[in-house]
Amino acid sequence: MSARSTQDGELAQLRRALARVERGRGRRYPASLRERVARWAGARRRSGAKWGELSDELRISAETLRQWLALAASNEAGLVPVEVVAEAAAGDPASGALRLVTRVGHRIEGLSIADVIELVRVLG
Repeated sequence: MSARSTQDGELAQLRRALARVERGRGRRYPASLRERVARWAGARRRSGAKWGELSDELRISAETLRQWLALAASNEAGLVPVEVVAEAAAGDPASGALRLVTRVGHRIEGLSIADVIELVRVLG
């Protein structure tokens, strides 16, 4: 079985599973289905697929897909590389003002070390 036919088979399974979920305001897709969709869509994105293509293929909004992939990325356990860079002025560690940048791109500046510790504790 070729990689393409395996992808097509998984796409068909995902479409069927998505179609079985009752949609509407306040309704949620099961976490296991969101994770499967995120894995499949992530692989397709890495191979060059655009958000609109994925949205058309899966018949769900591109924004929903982006959110699911961001959530899946933030839920991945493991170590991430950290680079310490000397900066001037407000970002200088000697000044006591720190910056927190999350894996999904949120940026919070001007924090004390206590603020950073509390944010990491709360956000996990």
